[in-house]
Amino acid sequence: MGLTLIEAAKYENRLEHLAVLKTFSEGELLARLPFMNIAGSGLFYSAEQELPSVGFRAVNEGYTQSYGVVDQRAEAVHLFGGDVDVDRSIVDLMGPEARASQIEMKVRSMRLTLEATVINGDTSANPRAFDGLSKRLQPGDAMAIDNAGSGSSSGGGTAPGAPLDFDRLDELIDSVNAYGGSKVLVMSKAMRRQLNALARASIGGGVYQTSTNSFGMTVHRYQDCDLVTVDRDAQGIEVMGYDEAGGTSSIYCCTFGDQGVTGLQGPFQGRYGISVRDLGEVPDAPVFRTRVDWYVGFAVLQSRAAGRLFNITPAN
Repeated sequence: MGLTLIEAAKYENRLEHLAVLKTFSEGELLARLPFMNIAGSGLFYSAEQELPSVGFRAVNEGYTQSYGVVDQRAEAVHLFGGDVDVDRSIVDLMGPEARASQIEMKVRSMRLTLEATVINGDTSANPRAFDGLSKRLQPGDAMAIDNAGSGSSSGGGTAPGAPLDFDRLDELIDSVNAYGGSKVLVMSKAMRRQLNALARASIGGGVYQTSTNSFGMTVHRYQDCDLVTVDRDAQGIEVMGYDEAGGTSSIYCCTFGDQGVTGLQGPFQGRYGISVRDLGEVPDAPVFRTRVDWYVGFAVLQSRAAGRLFNITPAN
């Protein structure tokens, strides 16, 4: 069973790894996304496509034989991380806190980059990474719904975009299976504001609730789905801005878990998770080097574990 980074931190006793896990879990998306431990360089699994048929029979009759249809798929783990080099003179003059600050900045950059990749990853643009939700749920896919369309499936995104529509959003939520868990809606902060304003104007906010979790953080919910926001990447660019075709944006509905949407991670020296190694002073330069590594991947294990509502324009 995959653990979230917050849950994984409960089993970690190395201080430097705890600090890294804390920084990674500051992002709403990575705090909720579980990471499944896998052996080897990838995960091979069967995705359910069609159930076998069943029926009723009379006495002395047999049942008609049938078999379920599955699709064999594979997801790889990818080498993700970076080196932090801090000049020895900075450490000598300013103390070890200066080095720790640089490591924290590197880890924060990794968090923002990984969150952006989960949404917008594209192996055609960067073959070293993985495909994100936008690439897996393109307009025309059975689980991609056009916010400006009239049917339950997308019309290819050819119609002009429209402001967020409650009916289409409810259709998105209903199209995703919970698989015994709970669903989340992934969107930008601007989209969350649009949803909040629409709820206040339309129905007084009855289906839009806020509460406080055990960590003292405000949790936004719509139709019993937690809202998870993704803000900017490491370069300060909005991850889910209104920069899709026609100046539109999207909302994703996901079921996180071992049967749904999950992260993947491979072992490093027999232990799973993020590796933080102090390599000391390197021989070819007067710098102290710290290496942060993570063998990480991403998978949507069932076709109905994630859906997309696209073609949403800013509110008028």
